[in-house]
Formats: sequence, C-alpha cells, structure tokens
Amino acid sequence: MNEVLLWERFRAAAADALAWPALLVELEPVILAIARRQPIGRLRVHEDTPREIATRVFGRLHAHELAAVRKLCAMDPPPNLEAWLRVIVRRSAIDYMRESPEFERASDRWISLATLSTGAGSPRPDSLAEKRQLVLTTVQDMVARANREVRSHGDAAFTRLALEWKVERIHVRRLVTKGPQLVAVLVATLEGHSQTEIAESLAMTRREVELSIRYLEELLHARFAW
Repeated sequence: MNEVLLWERFRAAAADALAWPALLVELEPVILAIARRQPIGRLRVHEDTPREIATRVFGRLHAHELAAVRKLCAMDPPPNLEAWLRVIVRRSAIDYMRESPEFERASDRWISLATLSTGAGSPRPDSLAEKRQLVLTTVQDMVARANREVRSHGDAAFTRLALEWKVERIHVRRLVTKGPQLVAVLVATLEGHSQTEIAESLAMTRREVELSIRYLEELLHARFAW
C-alpha cells in the first residue's frame, strides 16, 4: 500500500470530485485485500464477497458528495490511513452480512455471549470462531474509536457515536470509562471462563464481572440485532 500516493488521491478528490475515478484506481486493490481478511463466516468463501464489500466501501466514501473523503482529509492530525480504511471495510462487511440471506439474523447465538463462548454447543461450530472474532474486534474497535473521538471532541462525541452506531449514549460512555475492563471480560468470557474465574484473574468482584457482561450483552444486542 502506497500511503503517500493514496493520501494524494484522497486530497485531490476532496478538493475536486472529478478526481474520484483516479482515487478508485489506487484504492480498489487495497480495499479488496482488506476485504478478503474479514471474519464473515461462510460468506468468506464466496468468490464475489470481497468485491461486494468493496462496493459498499466505495458507496460510503462517495455518499453525500464525498463527505467521508472530505472529513478524512480535514482531520488534524491525519489518522493512520490503513487503520482508517480497515474500520471502513469492517463496517461495510457487517452491512454485507446484514443483507445476506445466508446469515442468521437476530439469532440468540449471535447476540449472546454465553452461546459464543468456547464451551457452547452449536450445530455449526465452524462459524463460532469467526463470530467470536468479529464480536471481539468490533468491541475493540469501538473502544478505540470512542476514546479517540472523546479526546478530539469532548462530550459531543458521545452523542455523535451513539447516532452513528444506533446505540444509546450510555453505551458509548461505558466504552470510554470501562473500555479495557469490558474487553478483558469479553476475552475471558469468549474463552469459556466462568464469572468466578474471571473475577479472580482480573482482580474484580463477581458483581463487577456480572455488570460488565450485562453491559456487553446490551451493547452487542443494540449493535448486532437486526
């Protein structure tokens, strides 16, 4: 990935929409490469999946007269471009799964930490590892994004992210105030540890673990229940 050249293309498109085709030429192979690595279960084996995800990425970037491109180029300091693109691709991959008839929408297995844990049974156990990974990386990305936004924009970030993610404001605040704890509890839960084991290993009370799991369940239900 030639980040210098990509930044030039992004900035040119932000200044003049006629430069959008040139940006696409440079961006397409980068997006396709990231799309191929997305943990999207059975959909990953389909030959056209990376291009379907890429199509949604380009739609996001082109929407509202390249608003996302102009916002990116206005960031000061500029973000790590590859990391920024990975977030856009991940969101687009989730959109693709939402639209796919093969994906089991709003199932208890998808939104329940208990049924995503290592010890849980499943008629299709091959899909659980990828679902666990998607849940974990999504929460990690949300924690990192929430902290960045709050550092840059203060309390206004809570409302902005709540609207973007379609979750209640309290979920965003918890990601900022309890982020590392929530991620640690999530990792341990997905590994199949009991609440007592998690409390002991993380030097937390059993009640704190219970609350963390409840907060995570509420967040995941809001984020992934369609």
